[in-house]
Amino acid sequence: MQKLVAVLSIFFLFYGCASQDISEDVENQATKDKEMQQPEKSELKEGPIGYLGCSNTIQTVQGYYLVGGKKIWKPDMRYDSGSVAQWVDGIKNENRFWKAFDDNLRENPGTNAIWWELCIPEEQLVSYENAVLVLDAIRKRIPEVVIYVSGLPEYTDGICRITGTAGIKRGLELVKELSSGNNDVLPGPALGPMTPEYTDDDGCHLAFEGKKALGKQMAMFFGEQPIDPDVEEKEDDPELEDNVWRQRIEAALAPTDCPSAQKQEFPDSYYQGPLIDTHLHIPAIPDWSPEDEKKAMEDTPEGRFGGQQALLGWNVKMSEIACNLKHEGTMKNFAFFPVYEEIPLQLLEIWNRTMEKYPDVFTPFIMPPGPHDVTPTIDGEKLKEALEWFPIFKGYGEIGLYEIEGVRKDFPPDSKIFQDIYTTVRNNKLAVYMHPGEGHKDNFEKVLKENPDINFIVHGDEIQGDITSLMDKYPNIYYGVDAFWGDDMDLFRLFVGKSKKSYLEAMEKEFDDVLDYEIRKWKPVIEKHPDKFLWGTDRGDAVWNYDLEIGQIMVKFARAFIGKLDTTVQDKIAHKNAEGLLK
Repeated sequence: MQKLVAVLSIFFLFYGCASQDISEDVENQATKDKEMQQPEKSELKEGPIGYLGCSNTIQTVQGYYLVGGKKIWKPDMRYDSGSVAQWVDGIKNENRFWKAFDDNLRENPGTNAIWWELCIPEEQLVSYENAVLVLDAIRKRIPEVVIYVSGLPEYTDGICRITGTAGIKRGLELVKELSSGNNDVLPGPALGPMTPEYTDDDGCHLAFEGKKALGKQMAMFFGEQPIDPDVEEKEDDPELEDNVWRQRIEAALAPTDCPSAQKQEFPDSYYQGPLIDTHLHIPAIPDWSPEDEKKAMEDTPEGRFGGQQALLGWNVKMSEIACNLKHEGTMKNFAFFPVYEEIPLQLLEIWNRTMEKYPDVFTPFIMPPGPHDVTPTIDGEKLKEALEWFPIFKGYGEIGLYEIEGVRKDFPPDSKIFQDIYTTVRNNKLAVYMHPGEGHKDNFEKVLKENPDINFIVHGDEIQGDITSLMDKYPNIYYGVDAFWGDDMDLFRLFVGKSKKSYLEAMEKEFDDVLDYEIRKWKPVIEKHPDKFLWGTDRGDAVWNYDLEIGQIMVKFARAFIGKLDTTVQDKIAHKNAEGLLK
């Protein structure tokens, strides 16, 4: 277990912001300026301490646990984006923020103190009267509660794009107004300031060093003695597992130095315009237990189709994927973000923070497989809950409906499990991406007819022969063209299971033959229904599938392929159809 902590700590050597040269004098002065004063003992009650807030609040609580804090509720990712206005709006309809609060209150009997960090975007400058509504909602749940209020910390260098200067200023003003106007409200910890070392590269959130620093301030304010989180953990530490998950999340989101992309040159016969990849699988973080970490390090997991399995924070990072996409030449990507039932909140936090950092790179689809692939998806109620936690998604899928030998039978699109899901999809205005099984044409006809207001994207050999007849009858069916293997399935096998070197060599050798085959196969079909086809890469699983050279040769092939279509069709399959179906 000591080796576990040592290895994980390496991830964080690269997580802090670029500005690492702040002098000790500046740090010491900042500490003195914001030194925390412990409240009078009469103000501190025995029992758990709850909290309200946003993503920065979660990160501060994470830091509090890193330094050994015990009193405050554990970090809850459902608080992400919990601005004061969101907490106000949720009072009547019990939104996800209050549901999370009530869950935590129920799990922590005896809670009689609450810390509220006032997160205020610059376009949501809330009034005193609105903030009091939140206080009343807390009092209703916890009679004789003591409420500590804090503003978000100020930044010593730069301005957070979410709060601006106005949001920070209003938060600090509101602390004074609420604490002076209510006997049960006290000023909470005055956290910060946020130096460059403490600030994530997005200019708003907490880097690892920031979590530790603000976590220490929290612990001292509430009468606890912080520990040094860099000291090795004991194997029987009850907080070890929580810390491991937090470290995996931060490793997945660690920054990467990404140089400016160079414009790629292609022959005049190639398509030269924008490209949207509509089929990109994103890997998850490792889901093995902390106790299995050592074994996993010694025996790297293999992907489903062979080759080293891609795992976020382990052998690939979101920042690396985003950087490579920029350099390979796609303008946007339909990203299939997996959400496993065993670790939904950890993954949802990663995808939410990914979209905060890269809103122009990814179009997020939620991909929630059922447990152990016994069913192709979680049920409708769990999907609804996940979407309420983080309402960032534009699509649902990819969902495989085909049979997996020895694991499950096939699941046609009109199976019972999908009935509630379609209702949730409709209510959230999501597109649906599916990979059908054999003989699903009639089932799809039924689903397309019953759900004319839902756009369905399909791909795969199983439905390929039926796609034109479905498009002739139903306007809400689209097809993703991505299986560019020609008539040689060995090329597919190289792609999914062998190596980068083998695939690149085969692709270069067979490039023209595969291109000719695919044009003969797809050109008449696409030009018959030019508004219904999309381009994608269907990458995922193996680490090298995310390699820049792999992406570049796929983009090269796509531009060569699209360039051979009628000029009136090219922009549509390249990007316009993808843009249109999500409007």
